[in-house]
Formats: sequence, structure tokens, C-alpha cells
Amino acid sequence: MRRIKVSPKADYPVKVVHEPPEHEPPVADLYEGVFTVLLNYVVNVTFVPDVSAAAPPWDDHLLPADFDVIASGVQTRLVSAILGSYVVTPNETRADGEERFEWGQNSEFGSTSGVVFYVTPSDFARYAVDLVRLSEMNEDDFYARKTVSTLRGYDVVGFVERRVLASPWLLPRDAVMLGLASGAG
Repeated sequence: MRRIKVSPKADYPVKVVHEPPEHEPPVADLYEGVFTVLLNYVVNVTFVPDVSAAAPPWDDHLLPADFDVIASGVQTRLVSAILGSYVVTPNETRADGEERFEWGQNSEFGSTSGVVFYVTPSDFARYAVDLVRLSEMNEDDFYARKTVSTLRGYDVVGFVERRVLASPWLLPRDAVMLGLASGAG
């Protein structure tokens, strides 16, 4: 198997993964609608369907201690969100806002933090259409040969660049890997 050498680049590869096939049945169905966008193999943006009835707060208060026994779609969405660095989710009252969260100071995963970017339900639905198309395009492309410059015609790619990558919350190491800061080639 060929190894991937990851280095900073401005025209980075983009791969979209629809989460259900990444999990075993019957849990797989609970991840329906959750997508992970991998930028240059190392920066993940997770798109999570509406969980506004359960979050914020972005923490594990509604989750079992053992994530392997998750039993509902809301729980899988919350796990996907709190384990993500950058999360996009619809929330009508918070649309266009963003907030940082931290959780798990006492968990087996250690402390993690992330940023949630809220969008309108209609924007999320539009992005979901693009995510489905992009994930189907990537199904047989393990190495994600499509780059951001070739995918800019998709609304969701523009959103990620405009909102997530332009955010003051973007981690410096991620900015470097995506050619947005010094040290990139």
C-alpha cells in the first residue's frame, strides 16, 4: 500500500466521508447525515445534523460513559460534534454564530476543544446535498486526488473556506497545513 506523505500545501486534497459506512450495524444507521470533510488528510470539519434540542452545551451530559453503547441518533451526533475540532450544525436561533467548547477533562480521551459554526437549516440542507455528491465522488479515491481548487464550485467548499478557515479559531498548525500561514509550500 502506498503511503501518504502529508506536507503543507495551499491546493490541499479534499475528501468527504459519509459516516454511516465507517461504523458497524446497527450503529451505522445512527450516523446518517453526519459527514467529515478531510482537508489535507489532517484537518477535519464535521457536519452534524440538527442537535439544537440537546446542545449547546457541547459536552457529554447526555451520553453514556461508554461511547460504544450509544443508542440514538442524537447521541451519535453529539459524539461526532464533541470529538471534532471544527463542527458545522444547523441552529435557527444561533445561525451565523460560532462558539468554542471544551469537554472531557475527566474522560478517557483527555480534554478536547473545538469550535461550532452554526448555520440555518436551509443552508445545512444545501451543504448536505454537496456533501453527498462529494462523498460519492470520493468513495473509490482513498488518496483524495481532488484538490480544493477543483472543488470550489461546491457551496460547501466555499463555506468551509469562508467561515471555518477564515475563522480566528483556526488552529495555527491547521493554517500551516492548509497553506494559510508561513511554513506552507
